[in-house]
Amino acid sequence: MRGLLPFLIVGVTSGSLYGLAGVGLVLSYRTSGVFNFAHGAIAAAAAYIFFDLHVTHGVAWPLAALVAVPLFGVISGLVMEQVTRRLVGAPEAVVIVATLGLLLGIDGYLFVQFGSASRAFPDFLPTSGITLSGVQVSYAKMVSIAIGGASVAGLYAFLRMSRLGVAMRAVVDDPRLLGLTGMPPVRVRTVAWMVGCTFAALSGILLAPTLGLDALLLTMLVVQAFGATAVGRFSNLPLTYAGGLGIGIVASLTTKYVSDKPSLSGLPISVPFIVLVVVLLAVPVRKLPSSKLALRGLVARRRTLPMPVQAPLLLAGAAGLVMLPHIVGSKLPVWIGTMIMVTIFASLALLVWTSGQISLCQISFAAFGATTLSRLTNGAGLPWGVALLLTGVLTVPLGAIVAIPAIRLSGLYLALTTFGFAVVMQNVVYGSELMFGRTVHATVERPQFWFLDARDDVQFYYVVLAVAVATCLTLALVNRSRLGRLLRGLAESPTMLVTNGLNTNTLRLIVFCISAFFSGLAGGLMVTQTSALTADTFQPFQSLLWLAVLAICGTRLLGSSVLAAGLLTLAPAYVSGFSAEQQTLAFGLSAVVASIVVANTGRLSDFFRRVAADAAGRRRRSPVGARRETVPDMAVSHP
Repeated sequence: MRGLLPFLIVGVTSGSLYGLAGVGLVLSYRTSGVFNFAHGAIAAAAAYIFFDLHVTHGVAWPLAALVAVPLFGVISGLVMEQVTRRLVGAPEAVVIVATLGLLLGIDGYLFVQFGSASRAFPDFLPTSGITLSGVQVSYAKMVSIAIGGASVAGLYAFLRMSRLGVAMRAVVDDPRLLGLTGMPPVRVRTVAWMVGCTFAALSGILLAPTLGLDALLLTMLVVQAFGATAVGRFSNLPLTYAGGLGIGIVASLTTKYVSDKPSLSGLPISVPFIVLVVVLLAVPVRKLPSSKLALRGLVARRRTLPMPVQAPLLLAGAAGLVMLPHIVGSKLPVWIGTMIMVTIFASLALLVWTSGQISLCQISFAAFGATTLSRLTNGAGLPWGVALLLTGVLTVPLGAIVAIPAIRLSGLYLALTTFGFAVVMQNVVYGSELMFGRTVHATVERPQFWFLDARDDVQFYYVVLAVAVATCLTLALVNRSRLGRLLRGLAESPTMLVTNGLNTNTLRLIVFCISAFFSGLAGGLMVTQTSALTADTFQPFQSLLWLAVLAICGTRLLGSSVLAAGLLTLAPAYVSGFSAEQQTLAFGLSAVVASIVVANTGRLSDFFRRVAADAAGRRRRSPVGARRETVPDMAVSHP
């Protein structure tokens, strides 16, 4: 028992903070209906504010903590309430994209302002302590445990005994009825957001001394509170805190037992996500808080140009793609990467926009494709073309595994499950012999065919272009086929399909397998372009960025995919000084704006069309040289 005591103490300390963050997350989710993916980013921002005040400017730590926790928590809560208020009634995919955009935007700002390098975070609480059975227990750990437990107990008592606390519980059931009692629901939700963000900020500054000042690491660690929220079934605060304690203890004990197994070194940090996935798969869906499912009206209507116009445009586009290597010069590798990303985005758009299945693990499919192609070409000695096609086929079972939770989950819970799957893949499977193994990188040599030598960038461009065009044509055919109509029906109303005797489970399985196939191909192309890629290239964070960029570019299957690929790869290459950190900030904020626009006006294309029509109408009403007429403003009331 004495050998386990140090791990138990560490587990209780970290678990208490997981529970603290999880309770704040559950409170804001149950009162607003919005699950805040940016919860961890708020915690990271609070840690940076504390560090900047206390270390950089020499402010006493109690005053720095006062600014970083209650003051920043209140301001963050006000901002979150203002953003989420504009997402009321939006499809859940839009709401998820908005909070993911906030996560990217906050982390991007921290990267731009403070840099992406990790820094040491000072121990501002006393490091001395007491000895318990020969184990040194610092006062800092005891204070962290006490703060976590006291905060949750105080919140529980507040919700049970105070009028405002009772109103927070009531706003979940019937906001309109609460409004009749004289307690405005907006005010109640605002207070709930303030408390939730304050809990996130508190967990951030308490976790930072152990982890160091690293925006991405802090964000991902607080995201581990998702496992605690699942244990509490996204509604029960005491059970959420207990779940956080349990997860912290299990993760810490796992560290002891896998210390001599390097291949399992990532298992402890994956425990919260394993718990998240297991709970979501085990708990009956009816016992989870309900969520909005439909994407009705979000998928863009297909509009085709007349054939006399369409044919010349297609010919011109094809000629431009063929001549591209002779035009772009040294930027050709960037264009090759763009073609690869077209395949990635098209596979993601098929899932999200066509079938309504939210996936945050496309990066895992690409990583599996990269390592599989490496093994097939280097180990099995297969020709590159055969190996690439077989890579896509072998990635299909991975898509089928991800489709299992999609059979019973959708919306938020499917997004959480797929993100948990991606994290487990990174921490556990990437390091196994199945993928990167001990070499920690995948290598593939560029192919040589009898008619071209793809070792040359120009020749390899045509190979990648052929794969991207084949992907787009195949997915376009799928979209126009009976399967495509069924997938759109799956997005709008699965119940309608079931009523007509169709098997929605089979449709979900098919669409995930198709998406995995093309993502696997893209991963193979990625490693072939660079000849070698490490596991660090395929971080789960990339999946969040991809979904945000795709959402910025609209909801069309192919048009949005091409635009998203260009925005992600071409824009940074041609805009000088547009660093990766600035990209994260810009794409995150743009995703938030796009989500709000879609939530309030419909599709992005409709919004821009309306803006253009209004501008054209104003020009017609006010010709150059004509006397302008004064038109009184019209007051428009919104429900």
